[in-house]
Amino acid sequence: MKKIILALFLASTLLQSYSQTVQTKNTYFKLSGGRVVFGTGDFLGYSFAFDLSKNVIKKSSWGLAKLLLGGEFIFENGTKNPVIQDPTLDEFFGTSFQHVSNAIVWAKASYYPLKKIVSGFNIQLGPTFGYSQRSSERAASRFVYGSGNSFRQSTLSFKNGFVVGYRISTGIEFSIPKKFLAGFRLDFSNNNDGDINTLAGLKVGIKL
Repeated sequence: MKKIILALFLASTLLQSYSQTVQTKNTYFKLSGGRVVFGTGDFLGYSFAFDLSKNVIKKSSWGLAKLLLGGEFIFENGTKNPVIQDPTLDEFFGTSFQHVSNAIVWAKASYYPLKKIVSGFNIQLGPTFGYSQRSSERAASRFVYGSGNSFRQSTLSFKNGFVVGYRISTGIEFSIPKKFLAGFRLDFSNNNDGDINTLAGLKVGIKL
């Protein structure tokens, strides 16, 4: 928990330093949230993120409407809980406990190729760095009372540490009106531990 708080502090410090170095014109602040699929559909969780970025293109052209450089802090959390009280044999053998909590900083470039038609379509990519806390069920036992009731007892393993990787995102943003925006995003991420996650979420933002 202390290391996640440290990652949060580092992320806020980096974003604050970045915000002090950019001009407010063409600077965007965005919030987003959605559902995360951990692994290849192993279990679901949720995500919350905030983004600060600046458009470095002074004059848009065909094929390059905007190019945003900046960073995003992302928090992800998910848990899969088995049935503890009176599990059936299928429930006992078919489900195991898993939990993931990630605090990630994403340094990224956001490319907006279209100027008029679907102008908010974008592709984003860049490296990621953060801290991950993971726990999973190493073994499980099923105990039966004399009354016939049963319960599940689990032995857990833990894997915590810093991770580096990359993230790719695509989505569409709509202006409402010119200063505000809303849209959706689809993300794919991977890191050095082989964790593959996907995200489907919504976003809102403002042009500062």
